[in-house]
Amino acid sequence: MTTLPQISLAKLAADATRHEERERLRLACEEYGFFYLEHGIPKKQIAEAIQASRRFFTLPQSTKERYGHATQDVYPATARGYSPLYGEVLHPEAGPDPKEMFDLGIEKEGDRRPFAGCTRLPDDAVAPGFARSLLALQATVINEVVPQLGMALADLLELEESWFRRHFSAPTVLQRVIRYPSSGGTAGKHTDNGFFTLLLQEELPTRSLQVWFGERWVPAPSLPDTLVVNLGDMLQALSDNRFKSTPHQVVHTGPTDRISLPFFIYPDIDACLTSRQGKQTFSVAEVMLRNFESIWETRDGAGRARELQ
Repeated sequence: MTTLPQISLAKLAADATRHEERERLRLACEEYGFFYLEHGIPKKQIAEAIQASRRFFTLPQSTKERYGHATQDVYPATARGYSPLYGEVLHPEAGPDPKEMFDLGIEKEGDRRPFAGCTRLPDDAVAPGFARSLLALQATVINEVVPQLGMALADLLELEESWFRRHFSAPTVLQRVIRYPSSGGTAGKHTDNGFFTLLLQEELPTRSLQVWFGERWVPAPSLPDTLVVNLGDMLQALSDNRFKSTPHQVVHTGPTDRISLPFFIYPDIDACLTSRQGKQTFSVAEVMLRNFESIWETRDGAGRARELQ
């Protein structure tokens, strides 16, 4: 059982159910900052991405490191490619997390802006189906999930009708594949600093993802045909703190490795946003770059990690 709300993307879109479902979404955003979303993504597409990712992580370490941060022609380099165990710091007291990852984004050749450009990905000869399945899943998420959810959130904040189209016509997406090793993979407690995060989890009996709610850690297990949505610091700021960006962590104690497929969703990298009441103004690029500096350089953690004891 879980206490997190469950929202239907189809009901958000349908005329007959839109009003009631958006009210449920509003309550989820204001009280929890986390919820399940019934998404409609084909199960086969998700399974193929998970299976290809699992195969990639079984490759020799030297092969995986051929696609590491140092090989990526993007800025910052830590935004793309392979990262080994104990590479990322999400909470300073916890130190580097025992998990390995591969990051990619929207592939746009020649785009030299931060968090843009092309990822150096393994081809099918090295990692069969890895690039193809992940990019196909990315296209589905960006085209079929992000617009519907994003427009509903913008509507709840009473932003003008064109707001979402203007700032998300070319969203910034950090797509990640994570392997948490059996009996000990973790992600330190933190908040996400973006607009919202979409998480596809393997359907495992272990309840590894934990959400801070009601002064305790609440498990958020995988539920069939849903993904987990959590709101980020950027959306909390845009809402003048009406919506919650909730701390969370991963503690994986299961007997098998765990594959996790998060999508960190941000507005256009060139956007400068002002909150509904004009209390906060911020540059998307500056917020993202500060967060990456805190994670990878100063090792102070992600989002509001330093505020979390």
